[in-house]
Amino acid sequence: MLLKVPSVDWTDQIIYVVDDEESLSDIDDEPDFSEYMWMENEEEFDKNELQRLEEEEIMQECFEAMIEDELEEQINEWEKAKTDEQNTALSALPKSECNVEKSVLNPMADEFIPRSHVLDFPAS
Repeated sequence: MLLKVPSVDWTDQIIYVVDDEESLSDIDDEPDFSEYMWMENEEEFDKNELQRLEEEEIMQECFEAMIEDELEEQINEWEKAKTDEQNTALSALPKSECNVEKSVLNPMADEFIPRSHVLDFPAS
């Protein structure tokens, strides 16, 4: 079978020779429905797909829990290191002995607020 295909400028014609046996064999073959075979057992397919989705969700939850545990562990280590550093700094401070019995401070006194922080509202 000869096919004529027009060229871009329409002056030349390109001729393709197609083997008749190949073209007829392509037409005679049944179409491939393999990608639609899942519809044959649709309930089983749905069940398997739901199970796969549930497993993915469980894996995601486990992954998030693992990350959360690691972060919590890192925070605990950081807080412990910070506490140890503060304890070391506090233990390095000189200790002064204070005799509370001879103190002239009143433990029942109001909290000291500097005068610059007190808001004075003009009388109206």
